[in-house]
Amino acid sequence: MQSVRVSVRKLVTFILRKGSIDSRHTSSHTAQEGAKIHRRLQKAAGDDYQKEVFLKQTVKINNDELTVEGRADGLFSNEVGYVIDEIKTSETPFEELPPEQKELFFYQGMVYAYIYALQQELTTISVQLTYFQTIEEKITKEIRQFQLEELADFFCDLTNEYQKWLEFQNNWRRVRNTSLQLLQFPYDEFRIGQRELAVAAYKTLKTQQRLFVEAPTGTGKTISTLFPALKALGEEDNDRIFYLTAKTITRQVAEDALKSLSGEKGAQVKSVTLTAKDKICFLTERNCTPEHCPFANGYYDRINEGLWDLLHHENQITRPIIEKYAKKHTLCPFELSLDVSLWCDVIVGDYNYLFDPTVYLRRFFEEEENYYFLIDEAHNLVARSREMYSASINRQSGEHLLALLPKKERKLRRALTSLDDEFSLIETAVTKKNDIFFSQTLPAETLNKRLYKVSEKLQEWLGENPKDKAQEIALNYYFAVLNYLKISELYDDHYVTTVTRNYHDVTLKQFCLDPAPFLEQMLAKGKGAVLFSASFTPLDYYQDVLGGGSEALRYRLPSPFPKENQGLFLLDYIPTTYKNREKSLPDLILAIYEMATAKTGNYFVFLPSYAYLDLVAENFKKTYPNIQVMIQNTELTEIERENFLAAFVAAPKTSLVAFCVLGGVFSEGIDLKATRLIGSMVVTVGLPQINPEQELLKDYYGGKKGFDYAYRLPGMNKVLQAAGRVIRDQNDYGVVLLVDQRFENSDYKALFPAHWQHYLSINNRQELKQNLLHFWAQKNS
Repeated sequence: MQSVRVSVRKLVTFILRKGSIDSRHTSSHTAQEGAKIHRRLQKAAGDDYQKEVFLKQTVKINNDELTVEGRADGLFSNEVGYVIDEIKTSETPFEELPPEQKELFFYQGMVYAYIYALQQELTTISVQLTYFQTIEEKITKEIRQFQLEELADFFCDLTNEYQKWLEFQNNWRRVRNTSLQLLQFPYDEFRIGQRELAVAAYKTLKTQQRLFVEAPTGTGKTISTLFPALKALGEEDNDRIFYLTAKTITRQVAEDALKSLSGEKGAQVKSVTLTAKDKICFLTERNCTPEHCPFANGYYDRINEGLWDLLHHENQITRPIIEKYAKKHTLCPFELSLDVSLWCDVIVGDYNYLFDPTVYLRRFFEEEENYYFLIDEAHNLVARSREMYSASINRQSGEHLLALLPKKERKLRRALTSLDDEFSLIETAVTKKNDIFFSQTLPAETLNKRLYKVSEKLQEWLGENPKDKAQEIALNYYFAVLNYLKISELYDDHYVTTVTRNYHDVTLKQFCLDPAPFLEQMLAKGKGAVLFSASFTPLDYYQDVLGGGSEALRYRLPSPFPKENQGLFLLDYIPTTYKNREKSLPDLILAIYEMATAKTGNYFVFLPSYAYLDLVAENFKKTYPNIQVMIQNTELTEIERENFLAAFVAAPKTSLVAFCVLGGVFSEGIDLKATRLIGSMVVTVGLPQINPEQELLKDYYGGKKGFDYAYRLPGMNKVLQAAGRVIRDQNDYGVVLLVDQRFENSDYKALFPAHWQHYLSINNRQELKQNLLHFWAQKNS
């Protein structure tokens, strides 16, 4: 027998929701604001009004037990009898609510009414919908009376319809758990370090802890974390696994691992890969309104039929599978992937589905459930999380929209004008200080209030003017405002407000200096987490900035590859600081030439900026025109990236030197094995450019720690990632050249991984040539 709990809201929404997807009906009001309005209305209802009444009913359906539970917003009695109050808030006027939306509100109240009437042995009970329209602060109440028999039939139909989904889930979990309990590692033997990582991950998840792991390239981190997580899942320890990544290519690695684990007699698991809305949208230009998109129009009328079809025919639900069923059932592919994820055992997607406060998966993380988190290449989460928890708004975007609006749109124009006036005051204050950048610890409260008013009027206007030429610009601005307001809710002493003047524009930014508390809060949504990367040095830094908390575990694995397979050379005779670049350019050109000619092959040269890259590449081409050169462009499509890497052929007849930017798309996450890549040169220690935000970070952490956190550690992470492109497999060998006098500094050497301790310091070009030739001679012998 299966025992399942489901919230009233989730049950009603899943079974009874109808209608279309419409991005214009996104609420600008936060859950915090909604709760505040609820409390206000509940208090105004009087002393006899009971608020937040917890109700629960367990029913047996076939061999299963289903517990339906939740909190009714209010309960009171009038001259007719007891009344369940269902409170809803939105900007949409009550009379403009889609009929199916109003019915859905009543359906929730009807479930509460049935449970209360049953428990109190009432024959009749009423449901009141109290609707608060936030723009005009208008309250509308509609009341309906029900007989117990009528509610009983409604509840029975609702739970019976849900039962077929429970039965499917129950049967699937039985199959899943049996397969996972018998699951064997998919390869004949473990690589060096793989078994240790798998054991550490398993113990961490079983004991509901967090583990920070540095596992060098080639360890097989993906399979070594997914395998133990699936084993633990099969022991009914958890509901599902989230495998979160920063890049599309690492999501592909996760899919490949799941495929190998699901081979003959392997894991029976349902997995889904989430693809960004803009990438998977079928329209040329995304417009999530029923008038413009057939896949949005009537989506909720068709979704359950599409889900049933998809779940009964597919296990590994990748992007092509989602697209296939979305077209078959005329469903939005992005929303379909989210809806099917509720029934999947493994969810593969971007970090933002857990951590981003504006787009995280509320369907999972606003209720208490059991999850495992596997965070791949987690060093990327440092910069990404600062972006996620920061938000900016600029003056020109509002001015542009204002200029497009006709004068008859008085309400919206007045709100935008008021906002522009506030920007003007801010700009004047900054100009008086003769600054182009200004920061303060306090939030811009007046601006925030005016943005709230703009968001209300914008939503009203968007709903009333679906065909206006300014619709797209207004919608984009609306979402930017919503994002800024969402971040304003989180604003505390981990933030600063910055103002930047740029020509005729002014930008305000809520800059999150330290997202660790927010990351920790989201990691706490799971029962266990493993965060892993090939470059996680020093581990205590990442534990600090990624919300690990003082109780988190740390583990470092040695390199699985023989150290003699990699020649590591520190070129300390070439200064690469900005003021020395012109002077040292000839020596750098010669060093690249020596690397490329010591052995014919494919090489990367990583430089810290596009300007420096262009300077070096152009001079190298002029000096050595016979050597093939490729240069990374600033903007590359996925096809262009693939074509770029396709030039790295195995065992080339002539050398290829590819000039790329350090920290860019080719400096991490790519896998060029064997002779497709035999060397990389990393020029400079990769320090981020000095700018006001980096200086704010340095000041926030203070002292040497401030410089390390703002500059040295992010820079060295880029270096480690770029160098890690060379040795990818047990039989790979190649060279890594680190070009900068600062690599000889003890503070930088302290950040070298254990498998870099055999480095050689190179003092001139002749030494470099001799050591390169010696390394390759040993490999050829």
